[in-house]
Amino acid sequence: MGHDDDELYSGYDEGSNPLASTGGASMFQALGSDASQGPPGTAMGMYPPGTAMKSYAAPSTAQRPVAGPDMARPMTSNRGAGFSSIPNKKFDPLNQVRASQSTGATLLKKTDASAEETAKDMEKKVHELLEQSALLTHNADHAAGLEKAMEAKKRERGLCKYREANGMAEQINPDLTYAVDFNLATCYHANKNYQEALDQFTAIVKSKQFPQSGRLRVNMGNIHFEQKKYTNAIKMYRMALDQIPATAKEIRFKIMRNIGLSFVRMGQYQDALQSFSTVMDNVPDHQTGYNLVICAYALGDREGMKRAYLRLLEVPPYEAEEEEEELLADEDDINTVVQDDGLKDELKKRQNYITRCIVNSAQLIAEKIDRNGFEAGYDWCVAQLRDSGYTKLANEVELAKATKFMSYKEFEAAIGVFKEFEKKEARIKARAATNLSFLYYLEGEVDQADKYSDLALKTDRYNARAFVNKGNALVEKGDLEGARTLYNEAAGIEPYCVEAIFNLGLVNQRLGEHQYALAAFKKLHAMLPDNGEVIYQIANCYDILGDFKNSVKWFEMLSSLVPNDPGVLAKLGAIHARFDDEVKALHYYQESHRVFPVNMDVISWLGAHHVKNEVYEKAMPYFDLASKIQPQEVKWALMVASCLRRIGAIPQALSKYKEIHVSHPDNVECLRYLVHLCTELGRRDDAQEYLTKLRKAEKQQMAEATAMATQMQRAQAAAAENGMMGNGGMMNGSQNGGGFVDDGPDAMLGSGLPVSRGKKVVAKEMGGGDEDEWGNEKLGEDLLPM
Repeated sequence: MGHDDDELYSGYDEGSNPLASTGGASMFQALGSDASQGPPGTAMGMYPPGTAMKSYAAPSTAQRPVAGPDMARPMTSNRGAGFSSIPNKKFDPLNQVRASQSTGATLLKKTDASAEETAKDMEKKVHELLEQSALLTHNADHAAGLEKAMEAKKRERGLCKYREANGMAEQINPDLTYAVDFNLATCYHANKNYQEALDQFTAIVKSKQFPQSGRLRVNMGNIHFEQKKYTNAIKMYRMALDQIPATAKEIRFKIMRNIGLSFVRMGQYQDALQSFSTVMDNVPDHQTGYNLVICAYALGDREGMKRAYLRLLEVPPYEAEEEEEELLADEDDINTVVQDDGLKDELKKRQNYITRCIVNSAQLIAEKIDRNGFEAGYDWCVAQLRDSGYTKLANEVELAKATKFMSYKEFEAAIGVFKEFEKKEARIKARAATNLSFLYYLEGEVDQADKYSDLALKTDRYNARAFVNKGNALVEKGDLEGARTLYNEAAGIEPYCVEAIFNLGLVNQRLGEHQYALAAFKKLHAMLPDNGEVIYQIANCYDILGDFKNSVKWFEMLSSLVPNDPGVLAKLGAIHARFDDEVKALHYYQESHRVFPVNMDVISWLGAHHVKNEVYEKAMPYFDLASKIQPQEVKWALMVASCLRRIGAIPQALSKYKEIHVSHPDNVECLRYLVHLCTELGRRDDAQEYLTKLRKAEKQQMAEATAMATQMQRAQAAAAENGMMGNGGMMNGSQNGGGFVDDGPDAMLGSGLPVSRGKKVVAKEMGGGDEDEWGNEKLGEDLLPM
């Protein structure tokens, strides 16, 4: 058995290991010439050795013979067939994956671009910058648009140089060069860089590369027009006219219209009239017709104004289709939904512009075209409009005539015009009713105002102004809650209806809800930041709420807006006086007195302030001025006389008291001071005479007081019997009625603003010569005898 095993592997290493032979030469010889040895296995055949068969290899199983000594063992190696022990490796005996990857990488490696392709890429970049610049300029981002335009110009120059350097000068794109230069000039113009824009346009116009660039002189003329260099503008417009062919008819007459506008700015209305007339004869439009009317008006030519207005009416309007008109007319149908249509919006915008031109022209010339007055002029315009088929515009002019009557305070004539619209279409009827309600409200006829406001709301329930007029009528009737509801509805329908928001704030003030009033006025202030009435109401609300800082802040803001308003200055003085800041109070009261020296509240406070500080020399002029403003009030003259006594001018004081006695012989205070002064000066006869008059006046005064007290007792008793007295009786004064108080600018700028209530001062009793002779009366707010 052992012998068999030895024979089984007997020839295994004998031919496979070349080092088994004694020498290298015999080894190569044995491999190459041994003919007796059998042929190799199927792995070798009769072909040259493969990759697994090397001339020099380590012993392996590749040449091990199969069984038996005479036959070689077949090759069993698997590496040459492409197998591998590496996991997840695909079967690829021919290395096709690696070959394909190397080929793809070679394909991805782009060869160096040619000069023509580089030029195309550069041109594409210029186009992108040009489009970005134009878009930014269109969106009003002029600075960024100019930056892109300059970069596009730089790259376009680089492109031209590159093509010239590479022998491609014939591929230079002149249209791109023109577009870049024109865009740059336009961006300069948009950024108000007028000189740079003119230089750029001039370079384009003078370039022989752009033969059709002469029309750019229109842009140069526009720049001169904006700079108010109208002579240069006209020159450029005329040069552009010379270079534009006669076939471009519309462009030529648009330039002529620009020439006419330049003449208007220069005041040469006759030349402008000729330019506009030429345009109207060839390519008429509403804007030129309106300018023609203005020139005739400026020249004072009545017949010229009529001819120009008739030529304006001859221009064909932009008319909508019948279906669209029916759709627009049915505005009261809440279920009608009209989708957004840009073309329809543009048509409506143009129709509104035509309406403004025609109505404004009629309002302009109506007062001049007829010597009998504006009424005859309006009637002529209305007749011409009706003859031309502008029925709606004729109604607008009729409403304008009524408004003109109102401006001249001819309310009866205005009411007559408005009443003519009661039988016309709903929209015009609602407007007329709204105006009628307003007129009747101004005349105090609340019932008529309420009636026509109801009519306006019945015709158009979304009429915010009609709600405001209805609310005003309810305020006059005392229904403040109902008025507030209507004002809220008006503000909801039209959020920017300032009348509704302002009246809402006033009604909330009347109802005592000052926080809501403050919110309404602040909302209105956001809409009208420079309106003095609104700022005053905000400051007044803070004053009522006791917010001293905010009240002063808003009043100071108002004072900066209307620096010489005496009412605002007096209000600031009153607030500071209320919080014992007498320095600022004195400043504001003095400023108020400087602007409006006859405000009695301000005069009273200033005089009392100086008396309290014992500066009688400064107090005396204020009391003297008050005595001249109110000569029937004896208290002012008494204050002057008392100030004279205080400063030691006894003779002047005695003379003043005698003047007071002449004009007011029964005044007890004057007689007391006369008795006292005559006694001090040793004039016993005069003192006795005045003492007799004093006793008589005191008796008369006592009798009058007794009679008045008896009368009051009888009145109270009668009231108690009739059940008219409530708990504790009625307070002095009467309750304010339900009238609607206008808190507008008249109330703000008036002199009746509340003044601070000063401290009450009790005067000393009459005694010796150095005692205070104000009397033993209690002095009130203005330190005057009560």
